Amino acid sequence: MERILTVQQMVNCEKLSHNSGVSLSRLMDNAGQALGRFVLKACMSGGVHRCLILAGKGNNGGDGFVCADFLAQSGVDVTVMLPCGDSATDLAKAAFAKLDPNVTILRSSPDRDFFSGFDVIVDCLFGTGFHGSLTGDIAGVFAIVNSTDAIRIACDLPSGCDASNGLADKDSFKAHMTLTFHRKKAGLLLSPCRYFCGKVTVADIGIPQGCETDPFTVELCDKQYVRSILPERLAYGNKGTFGKVTAVCGSHSYIGAAGISALGALRSGVGLYELCSADKVINSLSSRILECTYTHLETDKDGFLTAANTQVLIEKSKRSQCMLIGCGLGHTQQTEQLVAELVMNSFCPLVIDADGINSLAANIDVLQKKKSDVILTPHPMELARLCGRDIEQVLSNRLDIARETAGKYGVTLLSKSCESFAVDSDRCILTDTGNTALSKGGSGDLLAGMAASLIAQGCKPVDACAGASYIMGKTAEMLCEGSSPRSVLPTDIAASLGRYFAQLEA
Repeated sequence: MERILTVQQMVNCEKLSHNSGVSLSRLMDNAGQALGRFVLKACMSGGVHRCLILAGKGNNGGDGFVCADFLAQSGVDVTVMLPCGDSATDLAKAAFAKLDPNVTILRSSPDRDFFSGFDVIVDCLFGTGFHGSLTGDIAGVFAIVNSTDAIRIACDLPSGCDASNGLADKDSFKAHMTLTFHRKKAGLLLSPCRYFCGKVTVADIGIPQGCETDPFTVELCDKQYVRSILPERLAYGNKGTFGKVTAVCGSHSYIGAAGISALGALRSGVGLYELCSADKVINSLSSRILECTYTHLETDKDGFLTAANTQVLIEKSKRSQCMLIGCGLGHTQQTEQLVAELVMNSFCPLVIDADGINSLAANIDVLQKKKSDVILTPHPMELARLCGRDIEQVLSNRLDIARETAGKYGVTLLSKSCESFAVDSDRCILTDTGNTALSKGGSGDLLAGMAASLIAQGCKPVDACAGASYIMGKTAEMLCEGSSPRSVLPTDIAASLGRYFAQLEA
């Protein structure tokens, strides 16, 4: 899989490169020249064009100066505009001082018609250190630039985007292409930043091998990886060969969640699936999902499961390869007690989703007493509840918070959003498949069932989470080739999983 770097990991790489003899100045020269070659190759093969480079005060602007010098010496008509003022770093000042005299320098913002005179506009304003919002002047420049017919290229990432978390100002530079250096940064693959990047290309800038020393890796999930982690389907296997999931899901108020998670697990290959739930849930689903076995559990007066079911479920965990807890469970004091007891006493891995997570959040320290592997699958709001953070903190720092939570409690965590992180103690797998067909109630239940199914069949938890996320997203994309994402339902995706599994197994 392709390795992705966090911003801090990239900063550390540059420092170690400098200490290894490839200076920061050399890296800037390499980056700027790579950008210059990229502009020539991508945009100027048909002849000389007018090129505008928007250069900032920092080292991203320095990359732009090196690029401008390279293009000018290649015979290109180049203008450098400094909308933020003169350079503020020593490296950028040195690069500016070396500019070819044929490069035109502008320090004031010209009118709208000025920008229409360029065939190519290169964004070198802000680099990976940017966060927050654009100033009014820069937002105004980008509003004009984004409306021109020019080919737009971003250096490292589009200005206005945050390389750490993928957040983006609505007026960010809208690139057709982005050239990033050494490796992709995590934010480039996250929404909404990814939709400002266009096609992303990675350029080698000469960072020596051995400079990536952080043992924690972020990798981009791909088809080859998912193929490699799928459990083998033995030709002589039987239902016992492919594992059993016991599900503690559903309530009188949330029947559908239990059914959708069951479909996800069964369609992903598990041999046996037992749904342990309320009478009303079982009576509703048993005539529609015939492949399940069912166990009736005790409920309170409102139809939510009670802690009186603990011992029977612990016994079932001894004969299961995975237990799924939470889809449609509801959240009461009794579900809090039930989830805590199952965490401390179950004998098989636990996938805890939805209200299972909300019930766990009140007693999260019981994770320190868990008997087997625990896999948590929160969306951002559930992650915020789980770790006691504000939702804004989670959205601005989701990877680090997921990593911190997974490490603190020794769990595997699937942090779900438009793009999802499957994280354990030393590894993170990023999945970026899917579309707005998944923006419907029930998608998370489907995903939880799929992950539990893959674990029951023998997948490692982090692989199961990443694989399930990738497969569900790809199946949604496949369905939308002939249908609008508005109309695709989680049950449609469940019914079509076999078509995508067939592609993986081909």
